[in-house]
Amino acid sequence: MEKLVVIIDVMQDYANRLASYLNSKREFPYHAIAMLGPEEVIRYVKENAVYAIVVAESLESEIRSIAAGTEVLLFRLSDKKEENYPGIIYRYDSAKEIEHRIVKRPQKRKKVPVIGFYSPAGGCGVELLSRKIAQELGKEGKVLYVSLFPFDRFGREGKDGLSEALYYIRQTEWEPKELLRALLQCGEFMDSIGPVRWHTDLESITKKDMERLLQETVWETEYAAFVIGVGRFDKAGKEVLRLCDRVLVPVWEEEEGKRIQEEFRRQLRESRETGIYTAISEFSVKNLLTEQMNEAVTAAVEKGREIIGGDTGGDSQTDVSAFGCIGRIDG
Repeated sequence: MEKLVVIIDVMQDYANRLASYLNSKREFPYHAIAMLGPEEVIRYVKENAVYAIVVAESLESEIRSIAAGTEVLLFRLSDKKEENYPGIIYRYDSAKEIEHRIVKRPQKRKKVPVIGFYSPAGGCGVELLSRKIAQELGKEGKVLYVSLFPFDRFGREGKDGLSEALYYIRQTEWEPKELLRALLQCGEFMDSIGPVRWHTDLESITKKDMERLLQETVWETEYAAFVIGVGRFDKAGKEVLRLCDRVLVPVWEEEEGKRIQEEFRRQLRESRETGIYTAISEFSVKNLLTEQMNEAVTAAVEKGREIIGGDTGGDSQTDVSAFGCIGRIDG
């Protein structure tokens, strides 16, 4: 069965004419269809029947949320000609040029794995532990580290950080790439974004926010992994952990720490958080004194190294549109 190229535009006549033209071309390898709105395409995306969606700019955010986590290509119809963005189609180009943009075979790239860090037992110093793990993983290939700890100050000292990044990525009127890149704090093995200005900014984080933030097309650097330090297990924290290919979890050697970890696993199982449960990879922590912390970091890095360039993190994904699939791809 031919895959679909779905065209959704506020100008229905335009969508109908473009679909008719594409279907008239014998060499066009897909079936083009004009749809009235985002709700019509949901079923086809779920059935993996869609190759690409060409969508009006005003409907882009709805379509992005529908296609997130899939390999559907998204092309935005724009009234402005923007040569530097392969995911944007100028609506007044010739139909032949638009056909070429859709059919042109995209290059493949490796999907960047997302490694989470979460400590159900808490503990003073877990922010430092997560950052050290990210730095050591960066020696395998540079990583981008994002702290979601509510009271982390490292990297915030008078600088903009994650609070500003969240504001930028929620804008739909313009592409915030340059502003986001300006927030980067760059190091030899690890780049990072400073933590939030207020802990309440973490309460509103959604899966969609993190998908946009962790798009490889946003960053000029080719990262080996994204590493996220998750500070709490609330609604927002779970949304982030569900994106992770691997979740590194320290298990404190004291009996109380082990009991907390057992309870954490029980609640994950019984609440059917299967994705998070199966992504967990535990490592032992005695205490956070320098020598013992280094031992814990080494153990955690061994766990994280398994998916950098491995099967989980090495799946090919399409690199053509302004928006790509990131994190775990279920199915």
